[in-house]
Amino acid sequence: MKLNALIAFFLPLLILLSSVNNLSAQERSAAIEGVVKSVSGETLPGVHIAIIALQTGTSTNADGAFRLQNLPAGEHSLRVSMVGFQTHIESITLETGQTLRLEIELLSITLQSGELVVTASRRSQLIGKVSVSMNTITPAEINSRNIISLDQALDYVPGVQVLGNSVNIRGSSGFAYGVGSRVLLLVDGVPLMGPDQGGMDFDGLPLTQTRQIEILKSPGSALYGGGALGGVINLITNDFAEEPETTIRFFAGAFEPVRFDEWKETWDGASDFRPIRGVLFGRSHQVGNRFGYWISGKLHDNAGYLQNNTSEGAELYTKLGWNIGQNIDFSLYTGARRNRNYQFLYWNGLKDPLRPGQIELSGDSASGSNRGLSDRLTILPVFTHNINPNIQYTLKGRLFGVAFRPIDRQGNVRPSDRHNVGVRYGGEAQLNIQATDKLIFTGGGSFDENYVRSDVFVGEDSLMVRNQPEGAVFMQAEYDWNNRLTTTAGFRYDAYQVHTLETATQFSPKFSASYAITDRLTARTSLGKGFRVPSVAERFFNNQDFFPLVSNLALQPETSTGYEAGLTYMGLISRNFSIKTELTGFWNEYRRLVEPTFIAGRGSFQFINLTQARIRGGEASVSISTVDQKHHISTSYTLLDPVDLELNRPLVYRSRHLFQASGRSLLREWLEAGLDFRAASAPERVDNDFSFFVSDAEVFPAVYVTDVRLRFMWNQPIRGLDLSATIIARNLFDYYYIERPAIFGPPRNFQAVVEFRF
Repeated sequence: MKLNALIAFFLPLLILLSSVNNLSAQERSAAIEGVVKSVSGETLPGVHIAIIALQTGTSTNADGAFRLQNLPAGEHSLRVSMVGFQTHIESITLETGQTLRLEIELLSITLQSGELVVTASRRSQLIGKVSVSMNTITPAEINSRNIISLDQALDYVPGVQVLGNSVNIRGSSGFAYGVGSRVLLLVDGVPLMGPDQGGMDFDGLPLTQTRQIEILKSPGSALYGGGALGGVINLITNDFAEEPETTIRFFAGAFEPVRFDEWKETWDGASDFRPIRGVLFGRSHQVGNRFGYWISGKLHDNAGYLQNNTSEGAELYTKLGWNIGQNIDFSLYTGARRNRNYQFLYWNGLKDPLRPGQIELSGDSASGSNRGLSDRLTILPVFTHNINPNIQYTLKGRLFGVAFRPIDRQGNVRPSDRHNVGVRYGGEAQLNIQATDKLIFTGGGSFDENYVRSDVFVGEDSLMVRNQPEGAVFMQAEYDWNNRLTTTAGFRYDAYQVHTLETATQFSPKFSASYAITDRLTARTSLGKGFRVPSVAERFFNNQDFFPLVSNLALQPETSTGYEAGLTYMGLISRNFSIKTELTGFWNEYRRLVEPTFIAGRGSFQFINLTQARIRGGEASVSISTVDQKHHISTSYTLLDPVDLELNRPLVYRSRHLFQASGRSLLREWLEAGLDFRAASAPERVDNDFSFFVSDAEVFPAVYVTDVRLRFMWNQPIRGLDLSATIIARNLFDYYYIERPAIFGPPRNFQAVVEFRF
């Protein structure tokens, strides 16, 4: 698969979509449009406009303008808010076919964030009302850093550490060979976890059509079920652009050669600049009043900085939306991805870290690399009906398929009996009821089933096909007592089939509260339970092609109980700066925690249940911005105390100290500079048994990585064209570190990015 051929195939499709004419006018529903200004008359970009009761909202553009359409006629409460300004609430009345024009002024007194989030309670709400720890990643951050995969986006979220393909929120996951994630990945609230390994796909996401990424940093099983033991990541996709909008972003760069001659002697590629290149594209348009669409895609080719670590592929995502009736909407999200990867699994020791190693096992040789074709298909239909302004129900379906086909050294696909195929399918129903002005009910149910066929999941029962059906019901109530105190209580009941004759059930309650001590200071507390059924890979993987790992059919679900309390302060510093600072303490207890462990009697690793573990700690963050959002700086520190209570020693692969700092500044109207720094202390304990098989696998130093960027913007668009160019240096000081056990982290690398938006 060649990048030039892929570009030649997809760009004509994009051009064709760009030329689509508007559909004939159909029956029009009501709309609101207008502009938001400060008292001094300056237009305000990035202001949040929302009708909370309808679960809909938008933000003002660079000129302070906004538009909300496809609204039902009747009376509504409009909320307009932005950090650094007083929230504006206005009652409006709409008639069918009307477009109401508004001009709104905001006062610079204010003190709460108007950012809308959905993950914490399965519905849109202001982040200032959220009573658990949350962070959001905005499209501006994704674009300026040229984020092309989810793991890159998570690198600078407080309390989050990415170890290879494992996401670790406040120490919940450690490292587990990329299987059995304790953090749940959602797209628009729908789970997208692998049916076989139970892990998340960092690449398969529509980043050019992302409204924001929300990270919930506490057990989320009470709302989202198994897999949310340590937290939730929810990617919220864009609405459709009222005016046709096309985005094309080209990027190219290279990894620098390594510094050490000893490493260069073992692999010729270590002396070369190893190229990275690709293109991202997107198109969005609300065509008429009944139909909208967006498309997002990526073509990429990465030579890698390690031997046998190349990747090339194509991704295409679409979202179609229809306004079926005045209060009825249907959308269909689809995604397709194909990657040809040469995966580097573990090195050949610290003196030769750029080449894959080998393990000798009873006369057989296991390889430290793997090559194959990886395919993924996603289909997510959503039906929403607003029965009236106070009652809404949503029906969601999901089909998520994965396939991996190994490739031999000659480039031929291996026989079909070596292919791994997995499918996750199911659906859910959710009902939201605004019972009173103060009371909101949310409830529903879901059903899913995993189907997996693989020769490496044979296990001791000699079966190649695995099924795991699961069902759940959930409910919660949120009550606003006096505009200062808000409480939320709920539960979820799950039932999972973990084996042919065995079903696991779990009752997961939650309670949280937030109290506005003053207009600037809010206290919050939460407690909840979480659980996760081990993935098919954790229970049934039985193979020694790459690493000695045996099955464990007796593996039991793991559970957690999380407690959290925190303070949030948001306000103004003088008249020109806004500040947000948070201080959080957390205490999470785990039972039957699943960790890979060396079993001496079998000479292999096996996933087993630890009796009990505890992770407690604290987190502090400070974010300061100018009121006009042109300059911003943020920093955070997380302290962890992760303990295996059974053996009275630290849990493996958890850093005790995490630190992040970021800054960006609009130096001129046409020039923005940015800097990011992250640090993680060396784990107090690593898995020394791994080094029995892989040389120097116990080496895991502290991490110190600095990224910088300069972004040049064309500030006088010609015929509607916006142009930007960005130069990025990642790992600026070429610090050598370990990305995950037995894998060398990326050396210094550079990228040039050019983006066209029209």
